[in-house]
Amino acid sequence: MNTHIIVRSPDLHHELIPLSDGRLGLRRGLQLELQNAGTGPASPTSSPPILDFIASNQALDRYGEVILAGGWRLDNYRRNPVFQNAHQYGDILFTLGKALVTDVRELAGGPALFQRIEFAVEVNPMARIAYGLYQGRFLNAVSVGFIPLRWEDGDGDAPRSHAPRSDAPRQPRRRYLEQELLEVSAVGIPANPEALQLGLKAGAIAKSDLQDLLELLGRFAGAQSNAPGPLPVFSDTAASNTLACAPGVRSDGAQLLQLARALREILRRT
Repeated sequence: MNTHIIVRSPDLHHELIPLSDGRLGLRRGLQLELQNAGTGPASPTSSPPILDFIASNQALDRYGEVILAGGWRLDNYRRNPVFQNAHQYGDILFTLGKALVTDVRELAGGPALFQRIEFAVEVNPMARIAYGLYQGRFLNAVSVGFIPLRWEDGDGDAPRSHAPRSDAPRQPRRRYLEQELLEVSAVGIPANPEALQLGLKAGAIAKSDLQDLLELLGRFAGAQSNAPGPLPVFSDTAASNTLACAPGVRSDGAQLLQLARALREILRRT
């Protein structure tokens, strides 16, 4: 088995990006079926903030690609099975939990990537919010970072925004036959403030969790700026710029600033 990437396709070469360990790979979204974890050695009833994530089957994704579930290589991920927020690794603030189980199982008549995730709800308010949104079905996807090891290019075209409708099934432009999983992230926080609003309205998340997270973001911005004491809740341009350009988090600061603004607006309305 060849474990090195041999880029035979110009399209694949242009899509490669640095992943969590600096190696080049891809990121793709996976739709999920969510279940409350059953009882068993990996999910004791004394640990309620646990959800089973069952990746969708080997369907054609929005990139015009198919990822074969049986092709996942999981050893590297299992050595550090963290569950992050939006592929952000610059601070422990972004760690939402850990995978207790990650494997490929036969589910609903076919192979699927299965994860049992325990959320760090006791120590991270962002994890509490993420858990509530997933449990309430306001979030239903994750994003995986992987290194393609073997693939085959197909005859299908890349997805087009104005492609004519057709009853004929789309053919994949690429099928990944073997891939190494490096990272798994929740998606939708902070990209989807509407999910926060709906989750709060439905009772899936508590207003106090939003307030706790906003205060934590303020302390994070203060620590990055070396300012004594907590900063105001992003009420001035200096604090906003500090968070957006925080050392060690690169563009993560801009995403956190987006989240802070969304939280402040939601709390103002409630």
